Amino acid sequence: MKKLIVSVFPILFLLSCKSGTADNKAPEMANEMCDCFSGFQKDMSPDAIALLKAVAESDSPRKTMQEGLTKMKPEESMPIIEKFKQVGDRSSSVNKCMQAFDDKHAKETTADKNALLKKLRNVMKSKTDCQAGAAIINIGLEQQGVK
Repeated sequence: MKKLIVSVFPILFLLSCKSGTADNKAPEMANEMCDCFSGFQKDMSPDAIALLKAVAESDSPRKTMQEGLTKMKPEESMPIIEKFKQVGDRSSSVNKCMQAFDDKHAKETTADKNALLKKLRNVMKSKTDCQAGAAIINIGLEQQGVK
């Protein structure tokens, strides 16, 4: 689980903007991020997707993730944990996609990084194929003390 939390940092690093242009592009940027995660969660079980949705919507996403994984059988929880490890693995397709996202938006700015992350999370959690991305952002916001 600790590795899961550590894997959140690449996405938060990607959006460390300064002030302005990204704020109006939140839906577009969220869609791009979702594209990175659509294949990531494609073969996940309905229970795994339900857990990701709960984590994306939770005020305590780490606790929700831990409790959800604990309630699952190991053969159900391990694939989820392994998938989330991919986010921090530089050779994974999701990490490469997020790196390309970062490169594309490197010059974007924002007035409030946390507000932008919330906008991205909200757009992402409204999509059925993007619960993993929304969950990761929500965990990252919690780590920064933002709700």
